[in-house]
Amino acid sequence: MSETLRKDNRKHEFMSAALELFYQKGYENTTIKDIIDALGVSKGAFYHYFESKEDIIIAIASEFTSRAARIIEEIFERPDLSAVEKMNLAFASLNEYKIRESEWRTKFKGAILNDENLKLQNMIISSMKNEIRGLYAGLIETGVKEGVFGDPVDSVDMAEFLLDTGFNLTGALHDLQSSYYHRENGISHEEFLEKLDRKVYFYEVILERMLQVKKGKIDLRGPVVKRARLEW
Repeated sequence: MSETLRKDNRKHEFMSAALELFYQKGYENTTIKDIIDALGVSKGAFYHYFESKEDIIIAIASEFTSRAARIIEEIFERPDLSAVEKMNLAFASLNEYKIRESEWRTKFKGAILNDENLKLQNMIISSMKNEIRGLYAGLIETGVKEGVFGDPVDSVDMAEFLLDTGFNLTGALHDLQSSYYHRENGISHEEFLEKLDRKVYFYEVILERMLQVKKGKIDLRGPVVKRARLEW
């Protein structure tokens, strides 16, 4: 085993132990001492890889985002697909990725999704957008050249707006999921899926209007409903 791989493995051991503790105790209630005690290592070993507790949770989020970015990049580089097809395939593939990583996502969301961690949540979202904004800006420019997207005025601003819309959808789905789990409205699972479908359809139409594509060209509902049936 190479020295680089040994270092990566130890770093991932810290990240795995930290995520488990953040999930069990909450991010705010977990200390660096808790993390090093869980692994039986020194404080110096922790600081060899991370500068702070905040640094390690950002590293955990960045690893997830980097893998997602690679999925998007591979799809966007395909010469056999149109810009719309690339966007739809990327969305479907990202939902498949979320299904595969459902345990990780449950733990991560459980660790940071509370009002005490709003600043941290915003930092992580900003980091995620920085990682993939350029990819979507490039796709938008490609779509304009193909004549399938309307003039966005500024492709980077449009990419930013598109990603903000995506994160808003994620938040809306989380709220809908929480409402269903707490049975606030006493709805059945099928009724919940119908409400989810209507919610995603709204965002689907918004994206079509933003990108100035024909109605029915953007497919958000299929991948989201599939994931909802498997996870929720």
